[in-house]
Amino acid sequence: MALRFYGKDTQSQSGSCASVHLDDSDGSLVIVGTSEDDPDVLDTIRQVAHIEDYERAIRVPKTVKKALWEACGGHDPDFD
Repeated sequence: MALRFYGKDTQSQSGSCASVHLDDSDGSLVIVGTSEDDPDVLDTIRQVAHIEDYERAIRVPKTVKKALWEACGGHDPDFD
């Protein structure tokens, strides 16, 4: 497995950073972020998708949208 790094949250005050990686072996994304624990957010997700016990909803900051876009094959996005 080779993980390709695409970007991280450069505005993190704590030193821990959300980050985006692409697994070259199967094309899947590996995302580091804060586990979403807000019951209202999770209930909203569950209206359209089941969350298994072993799955987590992960929140990534706006500052990594460009990295997500690029990891998915996009080019030159205009994100603010």
